[in-house]
Amino acid sequence: MPGFLAKYLLCAGFALAAGSASAQTKLSYGSYLPPTHVNNTVGIDPMIKRFETESGGKLTVETFPGGSVAKATAAVDSIRDGIVTAGMVVDTYVPKQLPHSFLITELGLLGRNSVVMSGATNEFNLVACKECLADQKRSGIISMAHYSTAPYTLMCKADLRSIADFQGKKIRSAGAYSIMFKSFGMVPVNVTSDETYEAMQRGQVDCTMGADSWLKSYTLWDVAKNVLATTIGTYHGGLLWGMNADAWAKLPADQKAILKQNMPILAADVTFGYLKESRDVHAAAGEKGVKFNPPDATWTSAYEEYLKNEIARVKAEGKKRGVPNADELVDRYLGLMKKWEKIDAEEIKGDKQKFVDALNREVFSKVSW
Repeated sequence: MPGFLAKYLLCAGFALAAGSASAQTKLSYGSYLPPTHVNNTVGIDPMIKRFETESGGKLTVETFPGGSVAKATAAVDSIRDGIVTAGMVVDTYVPKQLPHSFLITELGLLGRNSVVMSGATNEFNLVACKECLADQKRSGIISMAHYSTAPYTLMCKADLRSIADFQGKKIRSAGAYSIMFKSFGMVPVNVTSDETYEAMQRGQVDCTMGADSWLKSYTLWDVAKNVLATTIGTYHGGLLWGMNADAWAKLPADQKAILKQNMPILAADVTFGYLKESRDVHAAAGEKGVKFNPPDATWTSAYEEYLKNEIARVKAEGKKRGVPNADELVDRYLGLMKKWEKIDAEEIKGDKQKFVDALNREVFSKVSW
């Protein structure tokens, strides 16, 4: 990006009358996701409206969706350099900048419950992992809200159900999923989720992994008419609101309070929004010509067998990538998963507001920013 444009966006992205509690602040938010994506429609956009209402019009945000300013693979750089003051970050695309967050993202194949994964991930990245906080500081950003997708599956052009059906098929995937698919005889293709529609349309991939809600948010139901009706984990490596550390430091205290009180709501809105959109997609699938096909026994048994060694693999790969205490960090995250399983079963029980309350108590009352 030309230097003059970056400077322009920096100025446009954070305009603040310094030192005034009633300052007029204009932030900017960049995301590679399209405007129609659930992260934006039920999470970011409503939150921005709350910012304006709760600040009496003093705090506003200009959004740049669809990768128009902040690309997926350059998200941290875009926030750090002030091209946008905040943005969506996916650690799978920037593992060298956020290695400790990425370590536990690699446990996605173990995910079954989106609320549990969202709660554990927020607590790990925002409070329980000092190494994660150090990564953020070094990168010039602050991590403020995470989420989990609805359970992942495979969305394909053809009706594929067995391990034999998938042999040699090109699968849009990343991270731990790519490793598993390769072991099954599939061919992982590394393109970002926002590039998936075109990749399937052009025949670059036969299937994509992802939440079935993507059929709507990425309009994949135009090109993927067959969904494997099973769960292959969740994805919890998305940072919904990563903020430029200097911009955060300059915010007036009252505006910091507005952001802080809205972050657990954002995490809950997107986590529950994914689940609702998944239900909506199932209801609309028939009119879109989409079929949900159960996997056969060869697929199910191969997946269950693969999971037996997944924790050990994640620990070993983490050490190879330069995280010497990977064993301890993975065990810590697994402990948080158990903690949030108990909270979900005994307290949340599908109630979004109770999830917000739990996040406030267990996480956001303890953050250091």
